Amino acid sequence: MTNIQFQRSAIDASGAFSSAWEQVKGSYGTYLGASLVAMILISCLYCISWFLMGPILGGFYYLSARGYRGEYVEFGMMFEGFKKFVPLMAVGLMVSVPSILGTIVQTGMNFADLGLLLRNPEAIQQVQRTGEFGTGNPAASPIFLLIVVGAALFNFFWWAITYFAIPLVMEYDLGPVEAFKLSAQAAFGNLGGLLGVVIFGILAALIGMLLLCIGIVLVSWPVILVANAIVFNQVFPRQDRGDQFFAPPPPGTYGFGSV
Repeated sequence: MTNIQFQRSAIDASGAFSSAWEQVKGSYGTYLGASLVAMILISCLYCISWFLMGPILGGFYYLSARGYRGEYVEFGMMFEGFKKFVPLMAVGLMVSVPSILGTIVQTGMNFADLGLLLRNPEAIQQVQRTGEFGTGNPAASPIFLLIVVGAALFNFFWWAITYFAIPLVMEYDLGPVEAFKLSAQAAFGNLGGLLGVVIFGILAALIGMLLLCIGIVLVSWPVILVANAIVFNQVFPRQDRGDQFFAPPPPGTYGFGSV
């Protein structure tokens, strides 16, 4: 693996979201269209979305990173991730592990409830009367609350250690394993900053809800996606872009002759 350096404690969450807002405003139609397509492909295609998430988010990162660097952007760039479909698909599936596990657990619980209903005709009649599927009130159980807290912590840490994986594949052509290892290292060096990203992401979503909820789609979602790209560039600055400015001048540049 290439010796890729990352910065510790480098995340400025407020600055990232502020810059993201300005960037989105500058090419609003492009980012809005790309974010809407990303939302549809990731959220509305059941199960298939797990295989598309990596390439889609990789393409949106490519688009956002170019805009962040002041380069030309256009809508079609969001499909650049499909040029690295296999590694990004693998990374996307790993990022989706909590969602996949949650779906499996929920499906299992639904089948268990269905089995209980089939063996209990009275329960079927109750469901028909109340429209409620399932028995009891698990939310009142301390065990249930512990499970919820544990799941929330697991989701946060899994999100954190996989946060940089998709951009690493796009930016440095890393394989899935190398991308996850480096992403985890960078995450543990920036946990406080990533918590700030979560907080500002929630604030952005709340602002969208205040805008008649449609603001979540029209404003919050594109800003959050662009902010993620900016955060990545804060932690993994492009060192190669400064090489040309620090190269020594050729002999004779300052008027001194050769010796």
